[in-house]
Amino acid sequence: MIHRPGGDPAGKNPITIFVISWGRPIYLWTCLDAIWRLTKSATRVILLDNAHPDPLVTEVISAFERRGLFSEVVRFSTNAFTNVQSAYRERLHDIGPLHVYMDSDAVLCDRPGCWLADMLRILEDNPQIGMLGSLIDTRDFVDAATALRLTNGDAESAEFLAKLRSPERGFIDAPEWANPKKDFFYLEPPCPIGNPPGRLTLLRTDVMQEVGFEADAALAASFRQRGMKPALTAQVRHRHMSLLNLFDYHAYERHQRDFFFKGTPTA
Repeated sequence: MIHRPGGDPAGKNPITIFVISWGRPIYLWTCLDAIWRLTKSATRVILLDNAHPDPLVTEVISAFERRGLFSEVVRFSTNAFTNVQSAYRERLHDIGPLHVYMDSDAVLCDRPGCWLADMLRILEDNPQIGMLGSLIDTRDFVDAATALRLTNGDAESAEFLAKLRSPERGFIDAPEWANPKKDFFYLEPPCPIGNPPGRLTLLRTDVMQEVGFEADAALAASFRQRGMKPALTAQVRHRHMSLLNLFDYHAYERHQRDFFFKGTPTA
C-alpha cells in the first residue's frame, strides 16, 4: 500500500515521485500499478501527462486517480517535451532534499521490503552519490535474430525497436553487477554504462534545481562536475518496457521520437 502525506505512522516527510507519461497506455498502466502495489514509504506521486493522442492514456490515468495514487496530475494541452521540462522544474521547490524521477515505461520488480526506503538509505548513507539508478531486468532484451525476423529484415527498425545497441546489454549474463551483497556500485569502467538511465532515478533536489531537466549522460556529467558520483543499486530492479516495443508498439518510430525530444527529426 502506498502511503500519502499524513498516512505514514513514522511521521516521515513524503518523498515526491515524478512520473512522466510518454503515452503507450499498456506500459503506463503497468508502471503505475507497480508503484501502487510496491511502494511502502510515504510518498507524493505527481504525474506529468503529455497529452498523448491515444485516448486510453486518459483512461489509465483516471483509473489510478480513482485508486487515490496521485497527489497531483498535470494535464498538458499539447504534447511537447518543453511542457515536461518546465513543469518538472517548477515543482522542485519545497519537496525535500531527495526525489524520484520515473518514466512511464519503467516497472518496479517485486521484492521484499520497500524499494524506495532502500534507495533513500543508500543516498543518505553515501553523500558522495548524487544520483542513484536501479538495475535493469535483462530478460526483456530481444535477440537480434528475433528482432530482424519481426521487422522483416529491416536492420534499422530492428536496432531501434529492440535497442540492440543498448549498453545495458552488457549486464546480460554478468552476475557481478547483480551482487546482492553490495548496496551500490559506481558507474565507472568496467561497468557497461556510465550514467543511470533516467527512467528510474533517485536524485538530489538542490542539484536538479540548479541544472534542470537534462538527458541522462549530460545529467551525470553535471553531478560529476559538482563532485558527486552517479551510481546504481542492484537492490532495486526494474523492467524497461520499451524493450518490448517490438511486440506491443510495433509502429513506434525513431524519427517521431527524435522530433519530440529534439524538435527536429534525425537524418
